[in-house]
Amino acid sequence: MERNLLLGNGNVLTTTEPLPKGRDGKRLPYTLAEIREKINPELDEVILKFSNLNELAKPRGESVFNLTLHPAFLGKSYFPEDILRVSGLRDVGSRQLIVTPRKAARKCDENKPLVTAQIFVSGTEESVGTFKRILNDDSAAKYLKDEFIEIESIDFFNIEDRKRNFQLASETIGKFEVVLHAGIDDDDIIKAFIIYASGFNISVDYKSKIQVGGLTFLVAYSTPNDMQKVLDFSLIRVVRPMPALRCAQPNAVRKISDIPTPELPTENAVLSTEKIAIFDGGLGTTDLNKWVTEYAYPDTQDTVGYLLQHGNEVTSTFLFGRVDAKSPKFGQPFMNVDHYRVLSPASGSNGDWDLFDVLKKIQAVLDSGDYKFANLSIGPHLPIGDDEIHVWTAVLDQLCVKHGILLTVAVGNDGNEEGEAARIQPPSDMVNALSIGAADSSGDKWGRAPYSCIGPGRSPGFVKPDGILFGGSDDELFYTYNPLLGSVVGVQGTSYASPLALRTVAGVAALSGSPLNTIALKALLVHHAEKSKKCSREHIGWGRMSEDPNILIDCKDDTATIIYYGALAKGKYLRAPIPFPDVPFSESFELTATLCIQTPVDPEHSINYTRAGMQVTFRPRLGLEDTDTVDFFGKNSQYQTERESRSEGHKWETCLHRSKKFNADTVLSDPAFDIKYHARDTSRNVNGKSAPDMQYAMVISVKVAGLDMYNIIRQRYDVLNPIQLRTQINIQS
Repeated sequence: MERNLLLGNGNVLTTTEPLPKGRDGKRLPYTLAEIREKINPELDEVILKFSNLNELAKPRGESVFNLTLHPAFLGKSYFPEDILRVSGLRDVGSRQLIVTPRKAARKCDENKPLVTAQIFVSGTEESVGTFKRILNDDSAAKYLKDEFIEIESIDFFNIEDRKRNFQLASETIGKFEVVLHAGIDDDDIIKAFIIYASGFNISVDYKSKIQVGGLTFLVAYSTPNDMQKVLDFSLIRVVRPMPALRCAQPNAVRKISDIPTPELPTENAVLSTEKIAIFDGGLGTTDLNKWVTEYAYPDTQDTVGYLLQHGNEVTSTFLFGRVDAKSPKFGQPFMNVDHYRVLSPASGSNGDWDLFDVLKKIQAVLDSGDYKFANLSIGPHLPIGDDEIHVWTAVLDQLCVKHGILLTVAVGNDGNEEGEAARIQPPSDMVNALSIGAADSSGDKWGRAPYSCIGPGRSPGFVKPDGILFGGSDDELFYTYNPLLGSVVGVQGTSYASPLALRTVAGVAALSGSPLNTIALKALLVHHAEKSKKCSREHIGWGRMSEDPNILIDCKDDTATIIYYGALAKGKYLRAPIPFPDVPFSESFELTATLCIQTPVDPEHSINYTRAGMQVTFRPRLGLEDTDTVDFFGKNSQYQTERESRSEGHKWETCLHRSKKFNADTVLSDPAFDIKYHARDTSRNVNGKSAPDMQYAMVISVKVAGLDMYNIIRQRYDVLNPIQLRTQINIQS
């Protein structure tokens, strides 16, 4: 029987059109007189506190104050860069803040807490004075006055705002993570901090530094009491005790199974030219050498059993999937594995691994450009925050977009903790990766495993985890092959759901002879996620993802699934026709669409983290020359929780997904999506000519129960060809 395969060439249907002119103007909540009355006293307070700072705490003679924008002016085009430039000030970052403005720009927002941006502004006392003089100069240019009207308030930095989790630190000397507002050209700021800290018995490891965007991350050794004394260093962003590294602990649930160990396959990997990278606790066995190469470092040569067991199980799960008790032999692996042993007792004491050292090992491997697929079932053991980006997240997000890597990341196993402690853990808040949680069952009745960390992520990157896969539970263990023990073991954890997700997309890449880049593979996995009415999006993301690669490339008779991929040009929109029958039918129907991009990021601007976003307009009746629009990927398609969301946040997401059902009497005629890509750089607007084209992938399914929709669409759109298979082997589910 011939298979209905995923239809390719959707991008051949697309056209590029110029953008229509947007509407100008915004209602101004304040007059310039009101702004002067509000922020003149605040500026005086900033100048006073600035002058009282220790000179050693002010590198280059600079200090930092906070400039909070009115929530109406959160968009990139309102960034107050002109008044900062003319004053001689510079912004060094921004973060999300929730304020109730004195006046709202819209009546519906009156007396409501709203999300806005707090900008960190650095400069000398002289430049702050210039800023104040321009504010009070009636002859100042109108464009400068307009930017002042966007300001809600100004205040000097608060030392307490720079502390994180100090209550968790030991009173003795320990490791702290110090984040400075210092980019690649700001080495003098780093050295100024080291000198300042040394006066308080704090040792800073200069060689530990990791720089990404406009931030530098350092390791410092101090007591909490001494560390408190240097928080007035003007260009500190945040300081926190160094978190532990989450990985398999010696007391992890692991049960030897009585399932007979299946026979290892004799074949090479289906796509033996492709390798994926796994970063974990090592293997210590040669059983998997046909498909796996292990790399250890000088400081990871010595190890212990529980680290090797975790590494074996994660790697085996990618190679063979879950053990099928009815199958006497494992299926053929899809790709080979390079396993990097980045953990060992030598790299830390009592599980206190050097987070920076482990990250640098991972960074060096991925920055080689040798890998398009990788898995992380380890990471910092702390919940994400809305106002700060962790160094693991920032570094790996940049690497994924630089090299086009599809990285699967386990979200962590603290989902049964109280409140924010249950939230997903870095780097699973990455916008350019797939963050994977665990389902409690492999059967039809499933939910989130209680231990699986929950979302949401921050905005952008709000829908987190991206999805869940079976990871084991008390009622149904996850059975995988452990070569070190020579047997099948029952385990549970997001550590196993993550490589299982990577195995699915690797299977699609191995099976397909048509070029599918990693963005397209991510879109396919999200597109076929199974929904649940009983589980909230914060718990399961887009849904339970498939373990079976065939699900992602096969179409049922009543469904046509089409994939598009290519480039989005700044300053234009891409019109993407949705293949739809031109014959009448009387059944209800369903459209499902998924759209993904990868984007560079700005870690110092947590509220404006992504540099690119998408705005999609659905036009259901273009065939009737009707250009009216209907909501499809609106804000409600992303933000379905009560957690505060900002009005423009959904425009900067990197993944959009929705299924929408239509009644039988709904008229669609040659419907289309108009996709506009917009760019920003360190929160600022980017000129259309200077913005690079953005690679995208989109998957669309049209389903009409009872009709042979697959062949109807193929007959109407002869440019849509089924993807080619690299091999005729039907990959086992």
